[in-house]
Amino acid sequence: MSDDPGELRASTGIPGLDRMLGGGLLKGRPYLLTGGSGSGKTLIGLRFLLEGLVHGEDVLLVAVDEPPGEIMDNVGAFGWDLSSLRTLDANPGQQKIKRMNDVQEIRALGDLKSMREIQADRGKSSDVEDISIQSIHLKLRQQMAERNFTRVLVDSMSAIRRFAMKQSGEIQAERTEIQSLLRFLSEKNVTTLITATASDRMILTAEEVLSRGEIVLTRKWIGDRSVRQVKILRMRGSAHDLERRPFTITDQGVVVG
Repeated sequence: MSDDPGELRASTGIPGLDRMLGGGLLKGRPYLLTGGSGSGKTLIGLRFLLEGLVHGEDVLLVAVDEPPGEIMDNVGAFGWDLSSLRTLDANPGQQKIKRMNDVQEIRALGDLKSMREIQADRGKSSDVEDISIQSIHLKLRQQMAERNFTRVLVDSMSAIRRFAMKQSGEIQAERTEIQSLLRFLSEKNVTTLITATASDRMILTAEEVLSRGEIVLTRKWIGDRSVRQVKILRMRGSAHDLERRPFTITDQGVVVG
């Protein structure tokens, strides 16, 4: 366990996970949360944001993988009040995908809204912009000139990469864009959680290289039973649990240990 004072840590809202992290995430740093589909990444990320809301923090969800309305439906059973959560809706939606040969160009980046506003606007069309790391970075700069977000969840980097128009040979350019975004958020003292699908460990992604720690979720079936586990792969600047621990999803959310 770390001897750092509590004010230097951002709780995930999951006590067992905080213990594994040495007391929580070090504030003002970017972290990666990886796992396969259905492993619990978005749920853990939203619990991290909810913890900030509970303590009066200004927090932000950058929603790419799922529409914010669906996210609200998925967590409704937990009784979490995310209505005041500020959201940058970057999900393409079925009507906002334009086929260009084998490439999908996404145009769905509007202004930040609260979850309450998004629920009320369901089904309405809106003006959209290109989705990319650069466009998200620009939108955040515009909004953070007026709002001091302390926690940001980007869900997910894999979806941004999948939907944005990218040509071969742009790996270094992509890394530079991600580095610029993460540096900006760190300079603003934002604790950032980035979800991504598990990658080929032989080829490191930009977020793996640039993040300050990584939480890995796994899920496997033993007979008809689903077994979920969490491991802290790395955590720079902090002691942390090196063991893989089981976790469950209950009617209260995620429980580790």
